[in-house]
Amino acid sequence: MVILTKLMMIFLVCLSLTLKANESEQNQAEVPQVKKRKGEIFISDLASPFQTNARFIVYGGVLATSLAYFNQKNQTYRKRESLKDAQPLGNTGFIGDIIGYGVLNIGYIAWATWYGHHYEDSQMKKNAELMARATLYATGTTMVFKSVIKEKRPGYPDDENSFPSGHSSASFSFASVIAARHGWGYGGAAYALAGFIAVSRVNDDFHYLHDILAGITIGASFGWGVHYNMQKGNNSWFTLMPTPNRGAGIAMGWSF
Repeated sequence: MVILTKLMMIFLVCLSLTLKANESEQNQAEVPQVKKRKGEIFISDLASPFQTNARFIVYGGVLATSLAYFNQKNQTYRKRESLKDAQPLGNTGFIGDIIGYGVLNIGYIAWATWYGHHYEDSQMKKNAELMARATLYATGTTMVFKSVIKEKRPGYPDDENSFPSGHSSASFSFASVIAARHGWGYGGAAYALAGFIAVSRVNDDFHYLHDILAGITIGASFGWGVHYNMQKGNNSWFTLMPTPNRGAGIAMGWSF
């Protein structure tokens, strides 16, 4: 229960920072929208966690990740004890493992793309593009960190893909986009589901606490950061559309 309490406290802190970022962005004076080139939008999206008020999420996430890391370094870790004494989710962690592989993100992108084109709903088309952009940046950033840092998983020392958690970054980019575009009713439920996915990774010994906190930070900061970019008129550098007369599918095109 101790680890679950810590995770809940950290989750609430991250949520409050997200709300602060959203409030600060809304209170800013409107700036004239300047049309950018596709390449400039790509760079702007990539830097959005630092160039928008999503930076509040980055600051809090880096602090929480650092504290968790140095706390973990002072503890002796043994897998058997971890699995026996610190499994807040019991045997249900496999659910988070399955849906954490981008299932939520891909499902939303497919549904919003189809809905937007079928009903000529431009807002839903933008929502699909936002989810795709946020997921792409969050996942790409996570993979870069994994390939550079090569931290061994706590329960699987032959696997060097522990830091940061890809499941956490993908699920929190999903939840952040839902909160940004559909309000905090749906957003709260999405964050709860993302929190379950993140905790499941510690529960099943795939990650340390600092791994999932880093993933949460990456996912949430890109979810909100790219959202703020789109509010400023920085439209997508690629286009999503359903594939006509060829069954279920989505076509994507991009340009620079």
